[in-house]
Formats: sequence, structure tokens, C-alpha cells
Amino acid sequence: MTKLLITEITRMGPAFCVIGLQREKEKIRSVRPVSATANSWLHFPFHRGDVLQCDLAPFSGAKPHIEDRVSTRGFQKDSAVPEPEVVTYLRKAEFAGSLPELFRCVLHENRNGSGLFAMPLEPKRSICGTETRNLRLELRANELRATLVLSSGEVLRDLPVVDRDWRDFIDAARAEDRGANRVARLEQFLNSQFHYKILSCPYHFIRLGLTRPYHDLCWLMLDTLFPLPKQEWLEEF
Repeated sequence: MTKLLITEITRMGPAFCVIGLQREKEKIRSVRPVSATANSWLHFPFHRGDVLQCDLAPFSGAKPHIEDRVSTRGFQKDSAVPEPEVVTYLRKAEFAGSLPELFRCVLHENRNGSGLFAMPLEPKRSICGTETRNLRLELRANELRATLVLSSGEVLRDLPVVDRDWRDFIDAARAEDRGANRVARLEQFLNSQFHYKILSCPYHFIRLGLTRPYHDLCWLMLDTLFPLPKQEWLEEF
């Protein structure tokens, strides 16, 4: 039986990808539980900070997703950890302050559009935490995208945001029952109050991930953004 602290829940289409932290003696590492039939979950009723008991088996997944483990039984909630403490543990796991260190490989800028990518066999891992000097979220073609500045000064532009909580927050902000000018009000929030709420948070932290190979490329994503959005922020705009 393994105890897993859930730190990532990402949403792409109808499915969820989950990552947690596992302690092995004095080392903390990321583990991605997958089912025996798919790499994602269509239903995941838990939250970040939940400590789940599960049985995990080794899994020989395609690089760079070396963190994959097969879940051989259902999850059972054991306890929960507050948000700041989750970040404390994440800082003890995979961490990097510069672009080459994130996945220990070269990341390429997409010259035919947006985003960055790695060649599938080059990365040594598919998830990593980092700190930012600055961060911007914006809507592009109804998709949430991020631009951030690493502590090294390197700029990562136009990354898709797949964090479940932040995507749910954006969906709620654009719901029809919120009246007129919903998108304009959301964009104003992202350009003003958002920066203060995030960058002034003492446990502000992000995790970046690589997609599974898609057209022979692994695309860089913003997997997790702490602090997570709060329901009351919706009332501010």
C-alpha cells in the first residue's frame, strides 16, 4: 500500500491526469498513477492536498513519462494537507531554476506557432517545479495560456494551462449567468488583481510538465499554479 499526496490534477478535454508525491526513505519524488487501460481518468473525485492510499505497480511507459505507475486498486482517502504545506513538499521534489534544468534537455521554441517542445527521447523526466519572477495568464482563442519568467530570467511564452482548478475557475467566470461583458471582466481581472493575488502569495509556486508524444513532439504545459483560485474572487469582477 502506497500513500500518495496529490499535487497535480490536470484537465485536457474530458479526461484528468493526476500526479502525486511519494516518500521513499528521505527522498520525495513525483508519481503519476494511471489505470491499466488508459493514461488518464474520466472521473477523479479527489483534490490537491488529499493523501490517498493506493496500490501501484511498475509500468514501462514511453519516455519522458518515467513517473507512470499502474494503479491496481481504487483510491482511498487517508487525510489531507493544507495548500501551503503541499508546496513545501513540492519544493523538496523535482525542482529547477533554469530552462535546461527543467527536464534536463533542450527545449525548442515552436517557430510555426506558439509554445515550446522537447524531442520525446531527450527529457529525463516529464514534471518539474520552479519559481517565477513574473507570470501572466490570458485567454487566446478561448484557451488559457501562460507566459512566465523563470528565476534565471529566461522567458517561457504561450504555454497551455491545464491546471484543473484554474480551468474550472475560468469556466465559472465565463458562465452565462454572470451577465454581460463576462470575457472583458475576466480579462481585466487577469491583467490586474490576478498579479497581486498570485505573486504576493508567500507560497506561490508552479509545476511545468511535458505532454505525451504528439506528432513526435512533447509540448510544455503549465500543470499547476499555486495558490489555487478561490471562489470569492469571482465576486470581485
